[in-house]
Amino acid sequence: MHRKSQIDVVSALSKELKNRSLDSFTRVDLNDYDDEGVIRKHISSKPGNYYLITQPHGNWTTIIELGVNTDEPFYLNELTTSLSQRLNTYALSFHLHDDDVLYYNLEYSGESIDGYNSNYQYFLNEVPDDSEILSQRHDVKTFIPILPVGKDILDFDAILNEGYWNAFDNNDLDEDGIPNNNSDNNYDVDEENRFFRIGKYLEIFSKTNYPFANWYINLSQLNLNSCYLLKAEKSGGLFSKLFK
Repeated sequence: MHRKSQIDVVSALSKELKNRSLDSFTRVDLNDYDDEGVIRKHISSKPGNYYLITQPHGNWTTIIELGVNTDEPFYLNELTTSLSQRLNTYALSFHLHDDDVLYYNLEYSGESIDGYNSNYQYFLNEVPDDSEILSQRHDVKTFIPILPVGKDILDFDAILNEGYWNAFDNNDLDEDGIPNNNSDNNYDVDEENRFFRIGKYLEIFSKTNYPFANWYINLSQLNLNSCYLLKAEKSGGLFSKLFK
């Protein structure tokens, strides 16, 4: 969430979760647990949805979806648009699928303004025509209002285009829509590394680091005591106060 406090983000998220029939909210005390203990003792074996909300880093407050353990699961990326509307700000969500393909959605005040798919062919059984591919292409101009000072939108675009999109521009996709790797071009991309570079370029955590690209092994890089771990679950209709 762009330029919003931790408490504002927690409040907005809780209201959205209530709309999804989760009506009991608890702040889990992190003082007595290390980063491994958070996962092991609170999340892996207990019902409920768990969200770690950081303190602001630069212009961004980040929500990490640590666990979804409900009978009718839904995921954080489904709430991004409504959260941006409720907070009247930019909301940027990421999803890294099996280290093979990276997605983002950028929302502003309830409107989806850009989306990204690092490999459009990945889930397709047939090769789409060029017009369909182009209709799915990202538009980095939407990031201009939130790009950190001193950063160039073309450099950001270059990170996004590595791999599939460069191959498309070079007319270098094979008959199955997969980039041709040859002596002149190597289109292989480590998607977790791309995710890290995107987060660092946008300074979502800092100018030099983006631990959220692999949050599970990087929780120790956060000051957990300053984070808010929200547990949300159904209470049978009884609404618990968010702050106790």
